[in-house]
Amino acid sequence: MPSISEEKIIVTGRIKPLVAILKHKWLALLIIISVIGFGVPLSAKFGTSSYEAQAVILVSPKFIPNLASEKGMDLGRIQYSFYIKQQINMIEKDDVLEEVLQIPEVQKNWLRDGETIKRGIKRLQTAITAKNRRGTPFLKVTLVDKKAKRLDIVLNAIIKVYLKKNKEENLYDSDGRIIRLRQRNKSLEDSIAEKRKRRNKISEELGVTTFQENSLNPYDDILIESTSTFMLSQRKLVETETHLESLTNSRSGSKTILEILVNEIIANDSILKNYRIKLSDRSAELLTQMAGLTKKHPSYNRAKQEILKIERDIEQATKKLTKDSRERLLENSKAEIYQAQRIEKLLKNELDKQRTRANRYSTLYNEALVINKEIARIYIQLNKIQTQVDFLTIESDAPGFVRLDTSATFSVKSGKRKQIIIILIIIAFGLGIGIAIFLDLLDRRIRTPGEIHKILGFPPIAWLLENNNNPDVEQLASDYLRRMALALERDWHVHDTDYFVLTAVKPGAGTTKLTLQLATILTELGVRTLALEMNAFKNDPRYTEGTTSTQGLSTLLNSNSSLPPELLIVSATDTLPDRLPIGETQSRHLKTHGKLLNILKQLKNHYDLIIIDTPPLLLSADAELLGKLAGGVLLVVEAEATIPGELKRAASLLERLNPPVVGAVLNRVKVFRGGGYFAELIEEYKTGSKKKPNWIKRLLWK
Repeated sequence: MPSISEEKIIVTGRIKPLVAILKHKWLALLIIISVIGFGVPLSAKFGTSSYEAQAVILVSPKFIPNLASEKGMDLGRIQYSFYIKQQINMIEKDDVLEEVLQIPEVQKNWLRDGETIKRGIKRLQTAITAKNRRGTPFLKVTLVDKKAKRLDIVLNAIIKVYLKKNKEENLYDSDGRIIRLRQRNKSLEDSIAEKRKRRNKISEELGVTTFQENSLNPYDDILIESTSTFMLSQRKLVETETHLESLTNSRSGSKTILEILVNEIIANDSILKNYRIKLSDRSAELLTQMAGLTKKHPSYNRAKQEILKIERDIEQATKKLTKDSRERLLENSKAEIYQAQRIEKLLKNELDKQRTRANRYSTLYNEALVINKEIARIYIQLNKIQTQVDFLTIESDAPGFVRLDTSATFSVKSGKRKQIIIILIIIAFGLGIGIAIFLDLLDRRIRTPGEIHKILGFPPIAWLLENNNNPDVEQLASDYLRRMALALERDWHVHDTDYFVLTAVKPGAGTTKLTLQLATILTELGVRTLALEMNAFKNDPRYTEGTTSTQGLSTLLNSNSSLPPELLIVSATDTLPDRLPIGETQSRHLKTHGKLLNILKQLKNHYDLIIIDTPPLLLSADAELLGKLAGGVLLVVEAEATIPGELKRAASLLERLNPPVVGAVLNRVKVFRGGGYFAELIEEYKTGSKKKPNWIKRLLWK
C-alpha cells in the first residue's frame, strides 16, 4: 500500500467548478432567480433616493478656557467616552428637537401638511443620526429625508439649539450650581470646626499638642514597669508562702526546718548561755560542798535541792526560749506573707488603673488621628469644590468642550438602489455557484482515475468513457478499450496469464459488456479468446444470443454430466465473440462439484485466453472462488455509482485472495462540458492537434 505522503501528492482531479455548475445548472439558476427576485423589492424600498445633510461637531477631551481664567479641565479616557455618548443622546432629546421645531423656518422645511409638532419630533429622531469614529474627537451628525430639500437649515438649527442646551445644562448653569457648591462648602467648613474642637479637647485631656502616626503611648512604659513590679510581688508572695509551708512541714525521719531554726537560735542565744554558765558554776560549787558531807548532813540536802532547782531553772529557761523562738519565727513568716499579699493587691490595683489610662489614652489618640484624616479629606473636597466654582465662573464665551466644527451645507440627493442591485446580483451568483460546488463536493461517489489511484495505491489500467451516442466519445472509448485489450495480450505473452476474471464492485457496472468487447477485440488481434459467463447471480441474454439451447456451464458442472465443454460454446457473430453461457441454474451461486478446474483446462486446449465474467465482488462469494483460479483479476468500478468505502472493502477482499495480477478499470466515465481533462482529450482526439488554452489560462500562465 502507498504511504500517506504518497497519497497526498496524488492529484484526483475531482474538484471541477465548471462541471459542478453545469451539473446543477437548474438549481443554481433557481437560486439566482430567487435571490434577485427577493432583492429587487428590497432595493426599491431601501435604495430610494433621498436628501441628506451633514454637520461635524468637535467634542474636545480638554476644556479650553478664555483669557480671563487660567484654569482648565481634562477629561479622562473613560469620562470622555461617557461624555461622547451623552452628547449623542442629547442631540436627539425631545426638548432640543421641540425647541428646534418652534423656529418658523424649520417648520417650513420639515413639517408636512397637517403634521403636529409631536409627530415631527418623532420623524426627526428617526431621521437624525450622530456617530463618533473611535479614536477621533468628531461627531458626524447626519439628517436624511426623502422629501425635504433644505435639510441643511433644519440640521444647523438642531446643532445651534443643542450647543446652547449643552452650555446651559453641562457647563454654564452657574447660578444654581454655584449656590449648591457653596452650601456644600459651608457644611464642610462647619464639620472641620467641629472636628477641630473635639481634637483640642482630646489634646487637653492627654496633654499633647500634636498627633502623629506610629507615636509611642507614654503610658506604655509605665504599664510595662507596673507589670514587672506586680510580677515581682507575686513571686515574693509565692516565696513567703513556700517558706511558711516549709517551716511547718516535716520530712519523714527528720526534724522540721522550724525545729532546726529554733535549736539554732537556742544554741546561739548568749543570754541563755550566760545563764547556763552561772547556774553550772553554782551547781559545781554545791557539788564541791557536798563532796565532804554525808547524806544525813543538813547542808547536803540543801545543796542537793538547790542543784535540782538549778536544773529546773535551766530547763524552764530553755523551754521558754524555745517557745518564744518558735512563735517569733512563725509570726515573722506570717507577717511577711501578709505584707506580700498587701503589696500584691496594691500593685494589682495600680496596674489596673495604668491599663485603664493607657487604653483611654490610646482610644483618644486614635480618635484624634482619625479626626486629622477626616479634616485632610474634607480639605481635599473643599479644594475640588473651589476649583469647580472657579471653573463655572468662566465667562460664557469660553470655547468649552463642545463646539461646531463644520456646519451643514446644501442638502445632497443620494440613493443606493444601484449599489444594492449590484450587491444582490453578486450574492445571487455567489450563492448559486457556491451551492452547486458545495453539493458537488458532498457527492462522495468516485468519478476520476485519480481517486482510484489514491484509494488503491495504483492507477487503473484503463478508464472508459460513457457512450452517450456521441461519435467522438464512442471512437475515443473504443480506442481505450483496444488499449486495454492490448495490455491483456501483452500480459498473456509475457506472464502466460491464461485466465482473467472480471468482477465489479457493485452490480450494473458493465462487466458483461466489457468482457464481450475485450474478447471480441482480442479475437480480432489473433488471440483465440473465450468469454465465459460464470455469473449465477444474474445471467445475461447476450451469452445465449443466436442459440436456443438452455445448456451451459452449469450443465457441465453437474456431477452426472460428461459432455465435452466445446460442444456448448456459442459461436462468434459479427458483434459477439465465442462465449460459453452459464445456462440454467437453480441457485444464485455455482455448484462446482470439483469439476471447474478440469473444465477450464479442457477449454484451454481450444483457446489461448479465457475471460471470465463473474458476479459483483461485494454481493457474491463466487467472485472470491474464481479469483483463486485466475491468473489475473480486473476490478470494474462504475463511475458516479461507487463510493470510496465500497471500493476499499472490495480491495480488502482481493488482498486476501492475493492473485498474481490485479488491475482496476474505471467504467462509464461521464464527460461534461467544462470537464477539463476528458473534454479536452476528446477535442484533441477529434482534431488531432493540441488544444489551445482559453484566454484565462493564457492570461494567468503566459
